[in-house]
Amino acid sequence: MSIRARIEDAMFLWKHGRVDGAFLNALVAVAATARRRYPKATYPSDRAAFEQFLTDAHTVRISVEYRGEQQAVEHILYKWLRCQLLHEGELPPDIKFMPDVDPNWMLVRAGGPPEYVLKMSYGWFDHLVASVLQARENKDLFADVTEAGA
Repeated sequence: MSIRARIEDAMFLWKHGRVDGAFLNALVAVAATARRRYPKATYPSDRAAFEQFLTDAHTVRISVEYRGEQQAVEHILYKWLRCQLLHEGELPPDIKFMPDVDPNWMLVRAGGPPEYVLKMSYGWFDHLVASVLQARENKDLFADVTEAGA
């Protein structure tokens, strides 16, 4: 299966309210795209390639306190979303997705008492998908989508 199939699966799952599965497929597509951009010879670590790809995908640097440490959002997406969903089959209990105030925003909120939950808006899903669709390495995979203006 290709990166395109992962994005198509992500969109299908998203449309049917399967948020965790949609995020996992989008995160896998990001990881595969990161490897296209940063081969093992350049970035031996999958984590480093993934985080660098997402760093390239947006112009601002965002870090948030999570589990008592300041962490870059790219690291949270890799370690606590991608790895946790892939290896454990579920999100950590202290990360929740929240509906968007504005669909164009990517919100992240470090929760204090009483929950101590990190909340991420659904806008992150759109950002992950857009990052894959717009990656120069994937131009051959999504030419029909990007030409149509989607």
